[in-house]
Amino acid sequence: MVAVPASFSLARTCAPVWWSRGRLPDLEWSGGLVWVGHGPDHLARRRAMVVDGRLHVTGDAPESDAAWAREVLGVRALARLGDDPTIARLAARHPGTHPFAYGSLYAGLLTSIIGQGVSVAAAATFQARLARSLSPPVSVAGDDRQYWPLPSAHDLAAADPAAVRTCGVTGRRAAALVAMARHAADGDLPATSVALADPVATEVMLRELPLVGPWTARSALLWGIGADDAFPPGDAALLRAARHAYDDDGLDQRTLERLSEGWRPARARAARLLWLDLLGTPPEHGPDERP
Repeated sequence: MVAVPASFSLARTCAPVWWSRGRLPDLEWSGGLVWVGHGPDHLARRRAMVVDGRLHVTGDAPESDAAWAREVLGVRALARLGDDPTIARLAARHPGTHPFAYGSLYAGLLTSIIGQGVSVAAAATFQARLARSLSPPVSVAGDDRQYWPLPSAHDLAAADPAAVRTCGVTGRRAAALVAMARHAADGDLPATSVALADPVATEVMLRELPLVGPWTARSALLWGIGADDAFPPGDAALLRAARHAYDDDGLDQRTLERLSEGWRPARARAARLLWLDLLGTPPEHGPDERP
């Protein structure tokens, strides 16, 4: 078991997995979270479920379950929200929402570059194609589907951009993915602890990579390592969510950026609450509900 706050909600925390409705290659929600990924020296798989109010994590790397829960499920103290009453209302409506993340800056960059300008469903489909082309299939006990971890930095760095393009991304994005992976494989991305300690400097460094602008850099910080104050400017889904929450169909991106100043020092947490309120929470138990 992994110790979690009494209010912790696995379903709300893992809602971003459910939003993809089974399309992600390495993640699944079916009353609990199934995750596959790269450990230090082997492929790892985990299943996380809440039983009698306690978080149970099972898999083949128990020695790192607590660290995994901290990095992926955001099991840590939540950042303090600003004084925006709308965000406060959402926090009360969706208690126990912790910052789900992929667990590394590399994975955050990979998924954010793939997700540039496309829907959640399309991004998940492109991720799945890329993972199937570069990673071995992985079976998880008690599950009838196969999983593919996101490609390692070394495997993606060695890939031909033309082959990467077949996953559905543009040629420029395929080249940017390979260039980013080479950067990561060479050890040139900051460690998670360093990036969290100085996200502003990390963003500046990330923006030196091909096709990494403000949205991609901050999305990588948000979804890759769960940075508390990462705000992805220009995010279309976040704008829809804000219009819904603030009951203002005329809200535009510039006004949203001004509003977000009231969410500091937890703009990422506020963004997650907005997305969650718009896109919904998965069922706590039972099979995944797919369209």
